[in-house]
Amino acid sequence: MLDLLQMSVLFIIALIIVIKAADIFVDNVLKVGTSLGISQVLLGITAVAMGTSLPEYGSALISSLSSTDGMGVGLVIGSNIWNLAGILGISAIISGHIKADEKFIKRDGLMAVIVGIILFLVMIAVFISGADIISKIGSVVMILVFFYYLRVLIKDQKGEIKDLEPIEEKVVKNKEPIEIDTNTPKLEEDIKKKKKTLHKKNILYLIGGLIGIIIGCELLVHSASGLADIFGIPQIIMGLFLLAITTSFPELVITVTSAMKGLHGMAIGNIIGTAAFNILIGIGIPAFLVTMPVDPVALYFDAPYMISVYVLVIFLVKYNGMKLTRFTGIFLFSLYILYVILRLFVFTG
Repeated sequence: MLDLLQMSVLFIIALIIVIKAADIFVDNVLKVGTSLGISQVLLGITAVAMGTSLPEYGSALISSLSSTDGMGVGLVIGSNIWNLAGILGISAIISGHIKADEKFIKRDGLMAVIVGIILFLVMIAVFISGADIISKIGSVVMILVFFYYLRVLIKDQKGEIKDLEPIEEKVVKNKEPIEIDTNTPKLEEDIKKKKKTLHKKNILYLIGGLIGIIIGCELLVHSASGLADIFGIPQIIMGLFLLAITTSFPELVITVTSAMKGLHGMAIGNIIGTAAFNILIGIGIPAFLVTMPVDPVALYFDAPYMISVYVLVIFLVKYNGMKLTRFTGIFLFSLYILYVILRLFVFTG
């Protein structure tokens, strides 16, 4: 009983440390990068797109280093299924509907599906080779796709800045407010590109945030592994559910808040973009650095289910006039509940 209490308290403390440290790290990456003259287009994309995913791929890397078999892959796949079906479903239910930008769906939605298929093919190669771990070639492929995706995002972001420049000039000249689509990012800082003074405290916060992420993820994985042992739960199940849901807390907060405020493009864009980054970085980098085992059930059930959810979300958005309704939100959330039931009682491995 004492061990259970200790591990539960440690898990909660570790989760708080990871989320807070990730927030500090991202904020100061932006400040340090700006002061060094690095393009805020690049900084903004990497910080926003990957910042909320730091708990996931930090925990995936630590779990691989700690030899908690299957938790790394299970954490990323479980997190993506929760993000797409659980978080988007909850957000649509609470807000009533979430509008989607067609550009996000065509670009990020398609990329999420492609990345899911790439992971599936890499996992097939694992079992064909009989190695039971993701190969270095597979990890390199995922990392290269990540850089390609990042390049696409940067190119599109630069195009949006260029489109906004005439608007900014008109606002300054006429001193009149101009209505801008809420899905359009606030890129005034990118347009101005002002170089700021580098403060030592930002560097210290940056380093401190990184250290906090490492320590927090180590404690998170250790406590999750301890809880798994106490309850006799397989490591991959802990990764698929407990760690996946808890480390996705930043996405849940951002998505629900964005949907409630009417920032629909940010709500869906954040989740779909994160899904691709979770796989490419959350699995690609750990698999390149250390051995990353793959559970057979992850190949024939978890990964196909994840890809199916990707495709279904895109279909539901396009079928419902580029939006998710409260009804489709209920449907998506029920898909996550179905996944939990099937994984716990049918596809147990």
